[in-house]
Amino acid sequence: MNTQDVREIKQIIADLRSGSNREANEIIKQRTDSVIEPIKANPIFDLLIKLNETDNTKRAVQYLQDYDMDAQEKGIEALYDFVELRVIAEYALEIHDHRKDYRGAA
Repeated sequence: MNTQDVREIKQIIADLRSGSNREANEIIKQRTDSVIEPIKANPIFDLLIKLNETDNTKRAVQYLQDYDMDAQEKGIEALYDFVELRVIAEYALEIHDHRKDYRGAA
């Protein structure tokens, strides 16, 4: 990937994040939901356990998962936000590759 490609992809991502295209918004939402829907347990909590684990880390994370509604909501929001970022980047790469193929064919 050259610097021109990176610039173009960044611009596509910025356009997609602006939310001005209803069709793109719906595609992003559907794709994000399709990634998140089959997840049974939020992997962010597993990651929390692995980050500089101490003697009480697993118990603390278990407490957050079971009893702290704020932590659960933040975990879901964070997961959704990160998956959405991934989906937007994937979609931007698809758009970029399609444009590149189209320019190459022209």
